[in-house]
Amino acid sequence: MIINIDGYDINYIDEGKGEAVLLLHGWGANLKSFIALTNMLKTKYRVLALDYPGFGESSPLKESFSIDNYADIVVSFLRSLDIKKTILVGHSYGGRIILKLNNRVELPFTIEKNVLIDAAGLKDHKDLKTLAKIYTFKTLKMLSHLAPIDEGRKKELEKELKRKFGSSDYGKASKVMQETLVKSVNEDLTNCLKGMRETLIIWGDNDTVTPMWMAKKMEEEIENSGLVVLHGGHFSYLDDPITFAKVIESYFKL
Repeated sequence: MIINIDGYDINYIDEGKGEAVLLLHGWGANLKSFIALTNMLKTKYRVLALDYPGFGESSPLKESFSIDNYADIVVSFLRSLDIKKTILVGHSYGGRIILKLNNRVELPFTIEKNVLIDAAGLKDHKDLKTLAKIYTFKTLKMLSHLAPIDEGRKKELEKELKRKFGSSDYGKASKVMQETLVKSVNEDLTNCLKGMRETLIIWGDNDTVTPMWMAKKMEEEIENSGLVVLHGGHFSYLDDPITFAKVIESYFKL
């Protein structure tokens, strides 16, 4: 489905009935990355997910966005659907948006609780451009491995990514998307942790994009939170789907 939000055509899904759960995807991904989770939750909840502007089947960005700009899109999206309260679930970049939303003074809806999956938002100490380059490369590499193609083609894609990211042009993304990523990576959201509502933190023990120290910092700083560690990398919910499913079933009482 398509809805126009703040001048952008937004691709989204709206499935199931019950309390709303909004799924927020990571950088370089789209709402399709949550297909399995959507199918689980929609048996009891109204599941919403959208492609942000610049991702998936939504309109490309007209200018570079900040995390707050994406948060604004989410607020307008939920307002347009007349959502009064929701649970937020975010992977990677989606975690940045959730951190921002939980710290908004006024919202047209209530955030019941949060689920952060390998969430980004805490600033590393690497050079900014280098960090953006690494972040994008590792995300695209993971997505290439998940793609429904043969192993030979996957190896070719990985070689192409290495060649591309080894140059000064650090991604296939457009200039506006590169600028958006750099803006996001440059913003440290540590000060947002104290403002978080109840939060379940799910992390891969081998995540090198958002390392484990970030998960532990979030658990330490978010007052009503708990950490579950899966066996996997930055896409832990796809790397360890059986354990992830059990955690979700328990937390959402499915």
